[in-house]
Amino acid sequence: MSMSKRLACRAVGLARSTYARTPLAHTQEDPDATLRATLREYARTHPLHGFRRAWANPRHDHDMQVNKKKVHRWKEEGLQVRIHHPRKRSGVSSCPQIESDAPHGGVGY
Repeated sequence: MSMSKRLACRAVGLARSTYARTPLAHTQEDPDATLRATLREYARTHPLHGFRRAWANPRHDHDMQVNKKKVHRWKEEGLQVRIHHPRKRSGVSSCPQIESDAPHGGVGY
């Protein structure tokens, strides 16, 4: 039938985006599966290293060509390093307290 895609999809009741979508059977497996596995293993053995060291590991140890942006997406894997902020304690100071040598702070009365 000599119909446009838009008209044919409307006649069938199918969204055009669904028609244009590639079926799952024709899509390839995750091309970064080995990289993801390598990053998960590296993050398990080195939990405090950031993504820059994780990017250098597959390049130097496993001789893989790795894009830095792909490794930067490792937040998707839940591998983001949590930054530790020490809790401030009230009443504790790093500098010693100065004691006054006169009453009322040395102000002359």
